[in-house]
Amino acid sequence: MYHVDQNPAPARFDYELLDDEDPFEVDEQLAHLFKHATLGLEDIYEVWSDDPRFYPAAYAPAHWLLTGEVPGNQVLTVPVCPGQIAARCRPIGVYPAPRRLDRQYRQETR
Repeated sequence: MYHVDQNPAPARFDYELLDDEDPFEVDEQLAHLFKHATLGLEDIYEVWSDDPRFYPAAYAPAHWLLTGEVPGNQVLTVPVCPGQIAARCRPIGVYPAPRRLDRQYRQETR
């Protein structure tokens, strides 16, 4: 017998509504963004200023994996969840993109 989940997955926020100039809501989670000593808030904005792609996140609370290339030919991934308003999202980390996502991003943008 198969288990059928009666509760559908929650809808992901619409990243098309994000503000072009200031899409991020950053406050007390700022310290978490600096988990990797060499990556920080400026890298998140570098990803945004590239030609980023949004890939569905597999794990909550992230809805999307904002992925883009930064100077130095490095592809970074920023898990994002909804902000307080539709024009903003909350970055919850910044990491070098996993190999699979790095490859997919490069194929889509070349």
